Amino acid sequence: MSIKEIITATNENPVVILQKDELDILLACSTIIKEVDTCLADFIRIFKYNNDNFVQEISDKNEILLRKMNSIEDADKFVKERLDFYDRKWDGCGCKINYYE
Repeated sequence: MSIKEIITATNENPVVILQKDELDILLACSTIIKEVDTCLADFIRIFKYNNDNFVQEISDKNEILLRKMNSIEDADKFVKERLDFYDRKWDGCGCKINYYE
């Protein structure tokens, strides 16, 4: 997908699955706001492309997932919740993340 197709897809779907080369191209044209190593599922990133805010993460199926967020604050809240969940997984809670909601 081109960047335009990726952005259109994020307007139509809550989660978009990207290929590695698509992510690389998108990140090269974006401003990374935050990048955190989850220690369980690679990095989770908050970034801006033009005036749009995004969160990118890796699913348990090793898929690159992209979500469009309403604001940097919403993206930051999403990342904090995800990191809190990963902390609970370290404690052996046995819970699973639904990456596609």
